[in-house]
Amino acid sequence: MAAEALSDAERRVLQEQLVDERQHVERRLAALVQSFDDLVAAADLEPPDDEHDPDGTTAYERAQFASMAEASRLRLTQIDRALAQLADGRYGTCETCGQPIGEERLAILPSATRCVTCAAGN
Repeated sequence: MAAEALSDAERRVLQEQLVDERQHVERRLAALVQSFDDLVAAADLEPPDDEHDPDGTTAYERAQFASMAEASRLRLTQIDRALAQLADGRYGTCETCGQPIGEERLAILPSATRCVTCAAGN
């Protein structure tokens, strides 16, 4: 399913899917950043001692928000790479071995950049 094998209609559908997913991830990231900022602001109002957070819940929540935000940023990078590959004709070709990624994999994960074999590390 390399780009040259894609019809214009297929290319448009893929691009729309990727753009839609990008917008969804951007909204999620913005919500995560806002939640993190709200958590930090609320913690700043509390005295800096363990008495108000003895089990470390605030630190855990901060770590969770930071981790989810980082995953969203990574996902945006993957989507942007797929959009660039779609634009320059490399879409659907494994960046590791150069073989086709496969229609089934791309249908499930349109931003895939490696075939199943290379993604599995074989």
